[in-house]
Amino acid sequence: MAEPYGRNTTPGMNEKEYYQHIRAIDKLVDELGVPAEVVRQSYQEILTDLRKDIKVSAFLPVLVSRCVKGRLTQR
Repeated sequence: MAEPYGRNTTPGMNEKEYYQHIRAIDKLVDELGVPAEVVRQSYQEILTDLRKDIKVSAFLPVLVSRCVKGRLTQR
């Protein structure tokens, strides 16, 4: 997910999963009122960390979103 609004270039991530992450980012931007670039960067960092150890990716958008909310609301 190196390019959140561009082509999906992340190995192992299918198109459906990619767009789930895009929707999650958009929802976070709306909910938190934080600039989109800040949300995207935080989301990408957390997603990259979690993808290293996770076996099932179905719940990644929810899990990453919770972590992003926690990170950005602590600021």
